[in-house]
Amino acid sequence: MILTRALINKLPSRLPLSRPVACAIFTVALGLAAASAANAATINYGDFNAPGGIMFQQVIESSGTDPVPLYGPPTPFAVGLDFDPTAFVASATSGGADITDGQLNFTVMGAPGVGIGSINLFERGDYTLVGTGTIATKALAGAIINATITQINGLPVAPISVPASNASVGFNLVANPGIVQPWSLGTGLVFNLPPGQFATKVEIAIDNSLVAISEAGSVAFIAKKDFRIDIMPRVPEPTSLVLTGLASMVGLAWRRSRN
Repeated sequence: MILTRALINKLPSRLPLSRPVACAIFTVALGLAAASAANAATINYGDFNAPGGIMFQQVIESSGTDPVPLYGPPTPFAVGLDFDPTAFVASATSGGADITDGQLNFTVMGAPGVGIGSINLFERGDYTLVGTGTIATKALAGAIINATITQINGLPVAPISVPASNASVGFNLVANPGIVQPWSLGTGLVFNLPPGQFATKVEIAIDNSLVAISEAGSVAFIAKKDFRIDIMPRVPEPTSLVLTGLASMVGLAWRRSRN
């Protein structure tokens, strides 16, 4: 679950979150996290090749709060994957609260001669906040990306954890009332390595949450309608390609000498 106190504290300052509401969100999140083991479900969509020389391996979605699919099957495009969710929603009425949490796990690999420069996600949808109430009636969305580099210049390396990146948006009944109002967010990671080194295999874990909190006489609803993953390839300079080839040959010779 990504809706922890740390993420709540990062919600936009223009949308004040009262302490009781923050505690209520946290309590709901903890309850759902405790039940996640019993509710866990997964779908493995398999492997996908993007035309730009990027390969996605074992694209798996899961959820500890709701039946899957939430994201739905992806469609590859030039340098990424596009999802069109139809059931990724959170809805609450008359004092209720709802959290929908979904995860995506996959491996990104570059084709020979192609490195992985960065990964970005973009998502959008709509929310509805209507009825009578206060700023305690809310609709929120959050996303976080975690990445681990496991291969550089085509050779395995000890796992290198990349600092996570996250983003969130929030709306309340007083400041942002309305029906089918648009929202969007985006975040990403850049894989900065020393000159001549390029990430060629990266393990990715993405977590998304939608939250709806209502009061008596109010309705809160939020839906994710589009979700996209973009990979920025990096093509090494000719000198780097030569060095990479030499490194691969040396590694192969060493492995043969060990046999």
